[in-house]
Amino acid sequence: MTSTAPFRHNLLATLMLSLALSGCSTTASQVDSSDNAEPQASSPGSESASSENRIAATPLTGESFYTLLLAEIATNRGDFASAAQLYSRLDRQYDDLEVAQRATALNQVIGNYDAMGEHAGHWLRLEPNSAEGWQALTIASLANADQVTAGRALNQWLTLDPNAEVDGALAGINALTGDEQARLLPVLAEAEASHPNNTSIGFANAQLLSTLGQYEQALDTLTANRAQQDSPDKGLLEFRLLLELNNIEQARTAISDLADRYPNNSQVATTYAGFAYADSDTNKTATLESLFNRFPNEPVIARAFARESFDNEDYDTAEVLFERLIPTEYSDEAHYFLGRISRINRVPEEAAQRFLSVQAPPYIVSALAELSEVWQTRPAEVQQALHQARQTYPAQSPVLWRIEADLFRRLGEPDQAMAIYGQALSAHPGDTSLLYDQALLAANQGQYELLEANLTDVLEREPDNASALNALGYTWADRNVNLAQAQRYIDRALEQQPDDPAIQDSKGWVEYRLGNLIEAERWLRRSLESMESDEVAAHLAAALWAQGKQEEAQRWLDQAFDWNSDSPTARAIIETLGIDR
Repeated sequence: MTSTAPFRHNLLATLMLSLALSGCSTTASQVDSSDNAEPQASSPGSESASSENRIAATPLTGESFYTLLLAEIATNRGDFASAAQLYSRLDRQYDDLEVAQRATALNQVIGNYDAMGEHAGHWLRLEPNSAEGWQALTIASLANADQVTAGRALNQWLTLDPNAEVDGALAGINALTGDEQARLLPVLAEAEASHPNNTSIGFANAQLLSTLGQYEQALDTLTANRAQQDSPDKGLLEFRLLLELNNIEQARTAISDLADRYPNNSQVATTYAGFAYADSDTNKTATLESLFNRFPNEPVIARAFARESFDNEDYDTAEVLFERLIPTEYSDEAHYFLGRISRINRVPEEAAQRFLSVQAPPYIVSALAELSEVWQTRPAEVQQALHQARQTYPAQSPVLWRIEADLFRRLGEPDQAMAIYGQALSAHPGDTSLLYDQALLAANQGQYELLEANLTDVLEREPDNASALNALGYTWADRNVNLAQAQRYIDRALEQQPDDPAIQDSKGWVEYRLGNLIEAERWLRRSLESMESDEVAAHLAAALWAQGKQEEAQRWLDQAFDWNSDSPTARAIIETLGIDR
């Protein structure tokens, strides 16, 4: 294969990179475990002895050189599936070590462990004493839960390379069932017994136990393994196991100690940053600042510190940090929060441009919702941005329609909003969020038939939709119709969300309508414990007035107007009950 010299360096470089990054493969298939795919390695010897065991290469033909060229082009383009197919074809026709290596590596990259095992077997027939070849066969056979092949291949690999990092060999097992994964435990146990000085086997065993959800046993295994030899990766696994076991205090201590022991390890630092931001620890701001000062170029850490600064209303710090994130994978998130900071700083046009810079989900929906408020006086431009986003991201279309309809509702154009809901439901018939939102708008317009039709449709599709049950039940109670059914709907909503103050208010109001005044008072007071609402205060005033508690009722009416000077509910109750104010 002398005429393929320009390819040789790339072949081996890509092979080694693929094996080093073996975690990128996640799917599995069956591997050939026949004896002829597993040559027995001789005892490790000199390099010359290894060379003597190699099978001579079969010269490639002109047509094969063309296939090789196509395979390299596919690899350079990132089309690894095509490259793997082409190299597999060549490896089945010729005895060439580098072709076998490349076919093995590429099939690992695409997760075709059946083919990977086949080509690793060929590689080992060409080079029986290759530790990398046995490593590849181990990975493939483990990924296919082939205990027999995996056991023999792992033993040969460790015989040739006693210090091999075995934990990476589990990269392809994620697609296996739990039972298949469990069958690999004896393979690791046997290897650990045969090679007691290799501590990575115990680490691999702890990882496998963790994958199986056996967290306590995994933690015990890992603790014993760390006592033999420790590493940042092992410490990170312990941290994750403690989280799985909901031992938050221990997890906090573990990740803090790990960061102190390995202050220059970026993986430890980024893991710590993610945990610190989500944690309730009072020192988390100082922790994130310290991590950022040590790793200012780690986007994950900068992002966590930026979000923490924003949450603490330290907008100057947050702005600087989010600006740093614009060239990173967090660009959309950075533009979104910079837009919010501009809104807070009362620079609306700058905020609008930030929101328009957000390009993709998940932040594009929130950004356009903010834009609809910033540019409320420029509805045509907001509509254009929403239309473009619906075309680009059709999966987000329903919520984008809702933003558009809500814009016109806020502008006091309910007919336009209703027309937009009509367009949206034509495009997405049966979408329960659109049906629900249109029902609420219909309630404000007094279109009760449309409200009932929409909410009934929602409940036919989602019988336990607490929001729809509550909305329909409350509407009937407020109109003083269908009270028995309204009570049943509200009770069903309460069963699902017993602490929701809005549903508690509905419960109190329907009980008032039914004449159960003491029960009504109880539920309305409970609702007011959780939220300040002029509507609930007015409802309580009505229930108290009906019990002859006029003085307290007047106080709650005053409170309702303190919370909302134009409270329509309080005014309606004053008019209905003939209360002088």
